[in-house]
Amino acid sequence: MRLACRRVIPFSVVFLAGVFLFSVLPGWAAAAQTSPSPHGGFTNSTSFCLVCHTTHNAAGVSLEPYALESAVCFTCHNGTGSSLNIEAEMNLDPNSNALHPIKVNLPNNNGTYSYTPNTTAGIAPPGPYDCSQCHNPHGDVGNGELLKQTYNTSEYVTYSTSPDPYAQCWTCHNSNTITTDKTLFPLHEVHIITDRASCSACHYSPHGVAGPKLIRFNPTYVFPSTIAGTGPAYVSGGANKGSCTLTCHGQDHNNASY
Repeated sequence: MRLACRRVIPFSVVFLAGVFLFSVLPGWAAAAQTSPSPHGGFTNSTSFCLVCHTTHNAAGVSLEPYALESAVCFTCHNGTGSSLNIEAEMNLDPNSNALHPIKVNLPNNNGTYSYTPNTTAGIAPPGPYDCSQCHNPHGDVGNGELLKQTYNTSEYVTYSTSPDPYAQCWTCHNSNTITTDKTLFPLHEVHIITDRASCSACHYSPHGVAGPKLIRFNPTYVFPSTIAGTGPAYVSGGANKGSCTLTCHGQDHNNASY
């Protein structure tokens, strides 16, 4: 009688096979994604959820691995996993720079912000907020940059209340205060209503800037002053005062003050 012979597979072969399968798992997960964004477009078989969520030892809400939501975002948005280095924009001292009040714990910003009527501009309550105050982390709903509401950053934007091109801004800021009131910045109405300049023309980096009033000019359509040969630059003159040196919307401003 012939005895059945079983082939024994060496452990080294099994181990190498396991290493190979593990190495291609990220590819399988990526194949289960239906869009190039890591924030959505997944099928039910994806493993990408584990990038931002942990099942058994979550320190934050919604199974997030960190207590602060911003810390989860900074795992990619620190210049490593994403070209958008939001951590650098938020890692500024809010006592000497302008930052939107986001809950963070960074070397130069521990998430403590100072508020005045000028800086809040109609914000209620003053925060600080999680990143999801403005962004939908699970996918773009059609507004770009994962924003929950519309925010038009074109060079020329005709303002209306329906549809409102800056609905995202008005989730915190008072639209009437910004577009009509003369106290915060006397030329807001002229810029937004008359000249059709978008908010992003002057507030290009909404997370944080080195300087006052979140002013950083949009390099796409704000240029140096041809008269002065310098800029674009903003100099604060104190409460509700300042000057600009730049060329924008076809107009040259050489130390133009307000």
